Amino acid sequence: MIADQKIRAAIVALVESTHRSLSTPGSKFDAIFDAPDIAIAGSGLGELFRGPEEVIALTTAAAARGLAWDADTITVWRRGDVAWAQILGTVAVVRHGAKEIVPYWTTGVFGLDDGRWRWLYWGGAEPQDPPRV
Repeated sequence: MIADQKIRAAIVALVESTHRSLSTPGSKFDAIFDAPDIAIAGSGLGELFRGPEEVIALTTAAAARGLAWDADTITVWRRGDVAWAQILGTVAVVRHGAKEIVPYWTTGVFGLDDGRWRWLYWGGAEPQDPPRV
């Protein structure tokens, strides 16, 4: 079921905070990706990371690239202490001196722990036209 406004606001705030951190070199991710069973599947082949140590190393390196992450549309659902979101956005990449806006879609899964929503899973996708599958 679609999350109520209070839960939606909490998840959107977490996503926006995560995107700000990913867009800022030197950001710390210890409090963002601290769930013991956190996992990320990125959009690239072989981008599979499990546990806070791997995920924090990945996101710290991603932030160092200075890319601009933006979420355009966030839809949030909830069942009990689990919420999930479809995050449709973009990443601004500079290639050959020109800024390119790349679509980037994320499926986020979040768990409520001691009154705080935490990332449990990030599934990234870079949509392609035409799709290959």
